Amino acid sequence: MAEYEDSDGSDDPTIEIINEFAYVRVRRVYTRNGERLEIVAPRRGYRILLDAVELESLTWQNPETFSGFLRASIGRDVGEDESGVS
Repeated sequence: MAEYEDSDGSDDPTIEIINEFAYVRVRRVYTRNGERLEIVAPRRGYRILLDAVELESLTWQNPETFSGFLRASIGRDVGEDESGVS
C-alpha cells in the first residue's frame, strides 16, 4: 500500500459504493501534483490516488483484465491452471 501526501482542503463529497463483496470510498483530492481520484478500501486498508491518465486507462481494459485482478487477489478456482483455464 503506497502512502501519499495530499493537501486536501476540499469540500468534495465522499461517495461510498458497497455490495456483499466490497466496500470502497471515492473522492476527489487535490495534491501538489494536481487533482487525483482517491479510492479507499477501508476493510482491506488499501488506498490509491489516480490521475486522469490512469483513470482513462481503465476504460481501455476489457472484462478479462479485471477478472485477472480478482484471480490474483482472491486466488484461482479449484482445477484452474496458472493461465486461468479449467
